[in-house]
Amino acid sequence: MKVYICGKVTGDDNYLEKFSTAARKLWEMGYEVVNPTDYTLEFWSWERCMKVVIPKLCACDAIYLLPDWEDSRGARLEKQIAEELGIEELRF
Repeated sequence: MKVYICGKVTGDDNYLEKFSTAARKLWEMGYEVVNPTDYTLEFWSWERCMKVVIPKLCACDAIYLLPDWEDSRGARLEKQIAEELGIEELRF
């Protein structure tokens, strides 16, 4: 099962570590992990990042929401897209 990690990036100085920790945890549980921070660059605009990562989300079977996802405009959009497309939400 391919899982997309969803959470706050903008305004979080620790986002790379947070996403990396989640990716490692999911990988250890046997999931194929899609970490959106692997596909974007820090200096890119929000719009450019979304245009790159949304297709990655659409190719996944599930979405994993980090605890801070509600504080992020992009994460809220990703969750909405996942819901509309019937992408399963993983909960631990």
